[in-house]
Amino acid sequence: MEKERARREGLARRAALSAETRRRYDASLLRQMKNCAEGAGLIGCYVSMREEPDTRAFLSWCFETGKAVSVPKVEGNTLQFYRIHSFADLAPGCFGVEEPVHGEPVDHSAIDRMFVPLSSFDRRSHRTGYGKGYYDSVLLPSMKTIGIAYPEQYVERIDTDPWDVPLDIILLPD
Repeated sequence: MEKERARREGLARRAALSAETRRRYDASLLRQMKNCAEGAGLIGCYVSMREEPDTRAFLSWCFETGKAVSVPKVEGNTLQFYRIHSFADLAPGCFGVEEPVHGEPVDHSAIDRMFVPLSSFDRRSHRTGYGKGYYDSVLLPSMKTIGIAYPEQYVERIDTDPWDVPLDIILLPD
């Protein structure tokens, strides 16, 4: 399926979920994210927005347990990650996404677990995001890449380009 169509379909299905379904899914995904974070050094994680699976509860858990966590900020045509220690380190930025305004810049190659947003995904662990390619520019073989999704975002197959990076795993609610 052409990327733009996959993106539209995944976003529309995600937006159609009820608040109750979303809460149930998010609770399951939080448990799984915590499990994936065990033994991690530096974690990279997006700050959820709109109808994305919730990452705020996971980030809170990282703060409470002392996990080293970094979040992205759009800089030019890529993402720069900053280690943060609380939500007070964030403010609305590019596209209305909460971004770090305080925090220590980190080299993304130091991240060993990267939680990645997506708008749709396929059985080969390919994903679409929002069309800017920011995450593809920072995903490295040295990090475990983990997509966070709802089952409704699945599409059979996404047409890919050579620069598209498949994810190692995609977490889905159980």
